[in-house]
Amino acid sequence: MEDHVKSLLDALPLPGDDARTVAATVKEVEFEDGELTVVLNLTGVDRATRHQIEDAAVKALSGQNGVDEVYVEVEVDDLPQYETRQEPGLSVHGGAAAPTPPKKALSDVKHLIAVASGKGGVGKSTVAVNLALSLKARGARVGIVDLDIYGPSVPIQLGVASAKPGVSDDQKRFVPVEAYGLKVMSIGFLVEDDTPVIWRGPIVASVVKQFLDDVEWGALDYLVIDMPPGTGDAQLTLTQSAPITGAVIVTTPSELALVDAIKGLQMFRKVDTPVIGLVENMSHYECPECGHTSNPFNSGGTQRITEQFGVGLIASIPIDTEIQRGGDNGKPVSAVRPDSPQAAAFLSLADAVIEKVPFAETPKAEKKGFLAGLFKK
Repeated sequence: MEDHVKSLLDALPLPGDDARTVAATVKEVEFEDGELTVVLNLTGVDRATRHQIEDAAVKALSGQNGVDEVYVEVEVDDLPQYETRQEPGLSVHGGAAAPTPPKKALSDVKHLIAVASGKGGVGKSTVAVNLALSLKARGARVGIVDLDIYGPSVPIQLGVASAKPGVSDDQKRFVPVEAYGLKVMSIGFLVEDDTPVIWRGPIVASVVKQFLDDVEWGALDYLVIDMPPGTGDAQLTLTQSAPITGAVIVTTPSELALVDAIKGLQMFRKVDTPVIGLVENMSHYECPECGHTSNPFNSGGTQRITEQFGVGLIASIPIDTEIQRGGDNGKPVSAVRPDSPQAAAFLSLADAVIEKVPFAETPKAEKKGFLAGLFKK
């Protein structure tokens, strides 16, 4: 199969003065169950030209006998570390090359805020939903995209689980669902509740791109991105495909959660995505009867991590039945009880994000050095 792939790509010349063809850049070929994956090393080729080569390679390889899908991935050795990774190409279905996704969908979005966690079960989606609502409460225009492909919960938490996104007039983009004044998009709108999403990495990468590029987000101050837990394909695709302003990492005080939170923190730093700060969810429990405060998931570990890695603890969210039940019932506490102490905790988080990533215009002197501060290790 590798020789056949190279013979097909030998007809594609590399740009400029390079006398080689694309066949010379083939690093790896894998064919399994009708899926053909080809890895190219395009060191020295600029990003725009790499995309052109990807498209041409997909077109050249599509329609072959027994090939149902084609994936072209790119590795680059001579760029900063955040670009030296595989770059998913376009998929081909039925032998016809998919069109290059339009890149205008995010042009009116000021800031993309990724809400991530090293592991599942720490309340990341709950934090993402209430952060989005709290940013809106502060006067911002906000959307939220649920990229937790394998466990989408944002539609349930916002009470729109049965909703379906619309379609633009030109039939090329989704129109997001509206909920509590937020623009919302999730894979949960497109699959049945009891249907598991069983997709390989390249398909996940494709969906991540589509949910950013093929949705009519319009003018937003913040697009909050609920990430899947971990440090896999979705995270790498997102940091490569979209101009992420910064990441908020959610953890609990548990030592097990903190170990994975460090991995998430280090992953974003390696791809040069600023980390806005850590959120300690389920930080403590205050008894509503006697007022006693306890720490069922330990204490002190998150503060230790902030000091060790030089990143701020920007919010501590308590364990609370109102927060939990609000998510289960589609009535998030930040929307239905905005004056409650629980909502105040999320407003504090929103204020911390706005301080680091302001959405209103500020004098240039105040903005100077902002990104450098976020990138500070």
